[in-house]
Amino acid sequence: MSTALSPWRVTRVLPIIPGESLDGYVARVAAAHHMPRMAKITEVTGDIQSDRPHASFCDDTGLEILADCLGVSPEITRLHSPLWSPDARMLNLFGTVVPREFLQFSYRRFSPKALSMSAHHRGLWQVRQLPICTETWEYLEEHCPNPSCRRRQIWRRTAGIDLCDYCAEPLTRAQAIPVPENLRECLGMLVGLIHHDPDRRRIARCHLPPDLAELNGGHLLELACTLAPVVDRRVTSLFGDRSLCLDSARNHVVPALAATWPFLAGWPGAIEQHVAEKLNVGGREKGGSTRKAFYRVLCDRDDPRLSPVVQKVLSQLVERCRAARSSGVTIAEMTKLTGADRPTLFEMRKAGKLPSFLALDGIRLQVLVDREAVAPMLTRKKTRRRLVHAAEMLGTPTYAIRELAHLGLVAVASVPPGRGDSQQLAVCRDSLEAFHGKLSRRLSPSKGEYPIRLTEAMRGIGGYSKPWARVLEAIAEGDLAASSVDGDEPLAQRITVRSESILLLECFQQTEGMDWSGCMVTKSDLAEMMNISPPHFSRHSEFLLGPGPAFREITMDTAHELARRYISTSEMSRKLGLYRRAVGNFARTHGVKPQASGLFSRTEAEQLLPGLLVS
Repeated sequence: MSTALSPWRVTRVLPIIPGESLDGYVARVAAAHHMPRMAKITEVTGDIQSDRPHASFCDDTGLEILADCLGVSPEITRLHSPLWSPDARMLNLFGTVVPREFLQFSYRRFSPKALSMSAHHRGLWQVRQLPICTETWEYLEEHCPNPSCRRRQIWRRTAGIDLCDYCAEPLTRAQAIPVPENLRECLGMLVGLIHHDPDRRRIARCHLPPDLAELNGGHLLELACTLAPVVDRRVTSLFGDRSLCLDSARNHVVPALAATWPFLAGWPGAIEQHVAEKLNVGGREKGGSTRKAFYRVLCDRDDPRLSPVVQKVLSQLVERCRAARSSGVTIAEMTKLTGADRPTLFEMRKAGKLPSFLALDGIRLQVLVDREAVAPMLTRKKTRRRLVHAAEMLGTPTYAIRELAHLGLVAVASVPPGRGDSQQLAVCRDSLEAFHGKLSRRLSPSKGEYPIRLTEAMRGIGGYSKPWARVLEAIAEGDLAASSVDGDEPLAQRITVRSESILLLECFQQTEGMDWSGCMVTKSDLAEMMNISPPHFSRHSEFLLGPGPAFREITMDTAHELARRYISTSEMSRKLGLYRRAVGNFARTHGVKPQASGLFSRTEAEQLLPGLLVS
């Protein structure tokens, strides 16, 4: 027969419920034996003080005496006890060690619905930072629901676990606030890390990366609390308050902790991506506090209040952020390397078009762009000429440069982000200069046998875009004889040909090989297509295009439509062999009325004016 450790034993042995707190079990046994206070049982250990009657404060010897008094095995009391000691930094929670400050024993928190389901106190309700019940998904209460009482529940009297310690009001009548549904999944995983059920702990760990899955559940919860200020900086001061207000926990702490579960599940990339996205958003309110909070987490990695395990995890995160500096470039560096527009690169990074990550550069947190994403932009970076500059250099309309690129006579260069419109074309300067040189070598000096300027001959073409590209190609390949005159004008403006009869050649005929959809042209290009000199085009601009800014681009489809619809007096003058002033009288005598000053309907004019269709 075993030796009795306790001076007396309870007459009715009650089985302990899985997940029940030791204080709740002792109080339930005391209530079943009609004892006025739970201290009637705990005082058998000899270590319990009158102001701290909790069974949670029993040492190992006291737990054996208590087990003998209650008629249960010492292993049961040790499993359900926090194994508290004055110098202990970690306490026990059903076999999981948690930081000492994570558990509170002074007040009795409860879930009204859970008590109505089973009148016992759950050990998880003692977790200070998570005042929730995952059985009923409601926030815990700690005050009597009786309006005349409203006392905070403690562990002194033993009216019953489901009754108020002072007025015996059923605690099941309290109205608890439900936990928002969007927080429940993440909170369930966090609670699962320290749950008394091994299956719940196993399920929660299945969602963690290997580096964290090996850690103790209490250390993981400690890591989550350490990262919570990154989500909401207000929880920093709340975690330091040992009497954490339930309202503050409900409004700030619980949502912040729920947001840390994705950090743990995607460790360490998830929290880095979260901070990077906040910094991408910019603004003092959005990104500034996140940067400071995360930097504070990294700086406090050696805080003696943290357990060595969490310190090691954070130190590895710091080293990872430091090492990331060599794997990326800043936006300023990327601007220099690629020639792109800096604000545009910022917007691309914010929109996720540039893969970015977080890096620690000295004492500064930065969002860097992956070098691998920058490399393709570097290979495409070539000395380029924008469309308008290439047209000015060659002396042609901008649409002629597009067609030259389409024919493969000049190479297209990519335009760095932000350096021009997305539809804007650029050509490689080397290829443009090579074509310019090839064209120049084919042009013999003018000696009078080529009296007609190519630009003048082109004015005999109307109703569609001029075939500049195919004509220049024919000259460069030696299929069309031409010469050039001296002067400061661009090369195409100085080319001369033998006669206007060359307009009958195949290279001057309209083709359908070029797809102009989506292409933009300038007002000067439209004026050239309609055979109107740019200085005189301003008087027609509002009639043709409507009111608008002086500098604007027009779609090629619109330009073709206007060129087919209207014919100018300068084109009619050249085709009819009349002075420009005589064209109006000639048209009126044949019944052709002007649509606007200097503009006639092309269809009507070609039908009624003899000789207009003959170049």
